[in-house]
Amino acid sequence: MVPRRHYFPQFMSLDTYDFPDWPAVLTVFSISTFSSFHARRSPMERPGLAHHLILNLFLVVFLVNLPVNAKVSKKGLMIHYSFDKQTIAGKDIKDLSGNKNHGLIKGKQKTVKGKVGDGMDFAGAAPDYISVRDHHYSKANIKEFSIMAWVKSPSRGMIASWDRSEFFRFGVGDDQLGNNDFIAFDTCCGIHDWHGKKKVTDDKWHHVVASYDGKKKYIYVDGKLDAEVSSPHKVMGKAITRYGFIGVGSEAGAFDAATGPNWAFKGIMDEFFLYHRAITAKEVSHLATGPANPFAVDAKSKLTLSWAQLKDER
Repeated sequence: MVPRRHYFPQFMSLDTYDFPDWPAVLTVFSISTFSSFHARRSPMERPGLAHHLILNLFLVVFLVNLPVNAKVSKKGLMIHYSFDKQTIAGKDIKDLSGNKNHGLIKGKQKTVKGKVGDGMDFAGAAPDYISVRDHHYSKANIKEFSIMAWVKSPSRGMIASWDRSEFFRFGVGDDQLGNNDFIAFDTCCGIHDWHGKKKVTDDKWHHVVASYDGKKKYIYVDGKLDAEVSSPHKVMGKAITRYGFIGVGSEAGAFDAATGPNWAFKGIMDEFFLYHRAITAKEVSHLATGPANPFAVDAKSKLTLSWAQLKDER
């Protein structure tokens, strides 16, 4: 008798999991069926083969629905702009997070070859930026937060801002602390200006991340921790409304309103993410490899898990 097992734990979050692919599932099915056939060569054992074929077919259905850990979780993901051509229609750029925080392209940015697929080339002038629709802040309640992108820039420029004096901003360089070359992560409240250590204004591709976990602030460059510091605030923000921009500073109390400061981003940007959680060092390391699908599951790990469970069932 096959022992009963519970394969669908209710505590699993689908934000954190992906699903096995058909090649892995069919490989397991083929191996198991082949081994079952050769293990039952005598006529007396042949009826058992049909039983195992039925069991293997059941396992195929089960494996297709089995959650497996992904390398990067979508949990807390608020905005994802890939900058790929197929995500841009006219002046609208699609948010791939599923939250419909789409962007409005202002100015004359061009779609060019990026680090992962296509990227967006910013001229470094104030009229060239992206206004983020819908996603705004109005309370001092940000407990965890991460923001990241691929950047290729020769000089100082804003990556993204929801206003340094009210919430946060993220840049290549800054207008504070004499920082022209390092990743800046300025937060409020009170205002805490801070930057990393590695120079990124060399017109080469860098994967840059700023993260906040309620206790510390972190900056990662190219998959490695560049700097960390204790945070002066336990929550981020102020009781005032601010909308965001990609590529220029924000002082906007409404969508596509006032910008500032206007030291705009110059260069190519790709794969912009904003999370409402502190991303892990392991996730940062994976994203810095430039995966075409950052949320994909490793096929080898899927097959290993599937085969182990199949053997246990038999």
